[in-house]
Amino acid sequence: MSLLLNAISVASAFLFGVGVVYLLLDFTLGRLRFLHSDFEWHGLQVKDFAFLAIAASAVLKFTNIIRPF
Repeated sequence: MSLLLNAISVASAFLFGVGVVYLLLDFTLGRLRFLHSDFEWHGLQVKDFAFLAIAASAVLKFTNIIRPF
């Protein structure tokens, strides 16, 4: 049970971290006009996928996942 709760906690912390970094990128660099594209997929532009990839890699690089005892 402890392992399951830890997995849920790690997943939710990862998603929260990626969301925060994505929002920071979108509200700063995402406002630049040359990053906007005409191609959209369900309302998401190419910059959104790039920002999500950058956010996920930053969270994975700069955090340590600690397993329970």
